[in-house]
Amino acid sequence: MQKASQARSLALLALTLAAPLAVAQTAPSRAEQTILQLTNQTRAAHNLPPIHWDSDLARAARVHAQRVLREPGELEHQYPGEPDMTTRGAQAGAHFTTIAENLGRAPDPITLHQTWMSSPTHRANILDPNLDALGIAVIPGPGGLLIAVEDFSHSAPVQSFDGLESRVTQNLQSHGIAPAPSNADAHQTCTMPRGTAGSPRLVVQWDGPDPTILPDALLHAISTGQYTTAEVAVCPSKQPNPQFTTYNVAVLLY
Repeated sequence: MQKASQARSLALLALTLAAPLAVAQTAPSRAEQTILQLTNQTRAAHNLPPIHWDSDLARAARVHAQRVLREPGELEHQYPGEPDMTTRGAQAGAHFTTIAENLGRAPDPITLHQTWMSSPTHRANILDPNLDALGIAVIPGPGGLLIAVEDFSHSAPVQSFDGLESRVTQNLQSHGIAPAPSNADAHQTCTMPRGTAGSPRLVVQWDGPDPTILPDALLHAISTGQYTTAEVAVCPSKQPNPQFTTYNVAVLLY
C-alpha cells in the first residue's frame, strides 16, 4: 500500500462565500461505511467519542480522490493547480475550525484502516479527540486497488449573527458592561473596510470562529473601569481569502 504523509491546517479564518463543489454524494458507499465503522470502533477502544459522517467533507474527499486517480506516482494532499485541503473543504460547504486528511491505496477497506493505524501520522488523525466529523471517499483505482481519502474536521456550527450578538452582549453584561440603546453604529463599523461609525470612546474588533470568547484587549479595557456600556455587532469575516467558519466582531465601548 502506498501512503501519503499527514497534512493539517488549524484555523483562525473565515466564513466561506465560495459555491459548493458540484460532486453528488448523498450517502456513504458500503466501503465508506465500513471505514467509518472501523474508525469509530477504534476510537471507542481508546475511550474516545464517535466521529460523525459529514457529507460536505465527503464531497471534498471525493473531488481529491478523483484527482488522485488521474495522477501517477505518490499520493499527494495537493497537486499542481489544485486548491489545498482547507479550500477544498470550504468550497464543498463544510464549516470547521480544524481539518486533517488521510490518503491511501489498498485492496479493501479493512486493509486501508489497518495500514493507517500502523502509521503514526494517520493514526493520530483517527484518534484525535478534537476531531468530530469525517467525510470519506473510496473509488476504484488501477491494479484492483481502492483509492481512499479521509477528510476529518472539528466542525463549527453555523449560527445567526443576531444570536451571536446576543451572546456577546450577555458576556459583556457578566463583566459589568450594559448594552447600549442601539447597535446601529456597531453594525456600520463591523462592515466598514476601515474607520469607525459614531463616537465611541474605544473600538475593539476581532475575527474568530467563536465570537463569544472576548479577546484579552477587550477584557483589559473593561478591567480599567472606564466604560459602562457597549454596542455589539457580528458580521462576516473581513479576511481577504476566507476558508474557515469565522466571524468579525465589533464592540464599541462608551
